[in-house]
Order: sequence, then C-alpha cells, then structure tokens
Amino acid sequence: MTGHLAPKLAANSPSKECRKLNILKKLSRSLTPMPPRAGKNRTVPKSFRIDEPALQAIDKDAESQNVSLNTLVNQIFKQYADYDRFARKISTVKLSSSTFRGLLSALDADKVIEVAKTSGSGVPQAFATAKSGRVDMKALLDHLRYLATYAHLYEMSEMVDAQGHNLTLIHDFGLNWSIFLVHYVTAMFGLIGVTPKIEMSDRSVSLTVPDV
Repeated sequence: MTGHLAPKLAANSPSKECRKLNILKKLSRSLTPMPPRAGKNRTVPKSFRIDEPALQAIDKDAESQNVSLNTLVNQIFKQYADYDRFARKISTVKLSSSTFRGLLSALDADKVIEVAKTSGSGVPQAFATAKSGRVDMKALLDHLRYLATYAHLYEMSEMVDAQGHNLTLIHDFGLNWSIFLVHYVTAMFGLIGVTPKIEMSDRSVSLTVPDV
C-alpha cells in the first residue's frame, strides 16, 4: 500500500516549513499510481496524517538506504501486514543477536530439541491460521520466508526443482540454533503430513520439501 503522508503542521520558521515541504514533495513524486505488473500487487493512493518527527526519521533512513521515501514506507506497512500484527498476538519478543546467541549457548541440546518441537507444532499453525485461515504448504513456506525477512533469524535462499522446494537457512547463532531449526521445521511440516529431507552444520540448515 502506498499513501500521501502529511505531518501535522504548526507555526514554524520558514526554513523548517521548507524542509517539511521538501519531504512531502519527494513522497508525492513517488506516489503516481502505476499499472500493476504481472505477479505484483496493485498499488493504491491513500492519504494519512502522521507525526512530523516520525516522517523526518523515515525520510532520513530512506536517504541513507538509497531508496525512495515511498519504497521505505511501503516496506514498513508490508512488514506490519505480513508479520508484526501476528507476532504481537503470540507475544513475540525482540532480542539483540548477542543476547540471543548467549541464551542459546547456555542450553543443552535436549532442551533445545524439546522447545523446538513444541514451537514448531504451535507457532507456525497460529501464524498461518491468523493470516490465511488455513495451514498448507504455501502458508508454511511463507512463515519461513517471514522469519528470514522480518525476524532476521537466518538468511534464506530458495530454489524449486523436480524434487520440490530446496531451502537453505544460513545463520551465525551456532550449533544449537541449527539443531532448533531442524526440529522446528520438521514439526512444522509434520502439520501437513510432509517430511523434509534435512542436512545441517553449525551455521546452516538445508532442506528439501517435496510438493504435496
């Protein structure tokens, strides 16, 4: 979704007003509706009022990432629509990578496996049901993609061939995280009666998920 984002304006100095207008002009230039391309979601114009400091922060990040303000705003909206609103419902917490890595290293493998099996049979089902109302192959593959894109729990590459979906999950959280992922995805695909072929190292998990 794209939108015209207008801050609440108050009496300000001319230079401050100019900065605000420049931000709005940049956003407006990027909001001309375009015909949807094949495989792309349709975009629609929409007007909003948001706090000025929030808009300035987003504009600054857009410049540092070398993307348009419209692109960054759309990414923020998409993350909320695809992941954040469902993660909030199951009380997801955010930790720094160093804290997460330290907690993992303190656990023994048996406990990691126990938690992974419980989580893998519950969390993906809750996400899929809340988002699409069904638990199927597409919903579960999307769940793995969202954990990579939005939760940053690993980097994922994906290829489809005659054997099915070939996924590689790469991370730097150590052996216990690989063990967790193996049992998490095994329990997750068990929800639809699928058993993936899995290989792992201390930095990656590779799986082939047959089509059903």
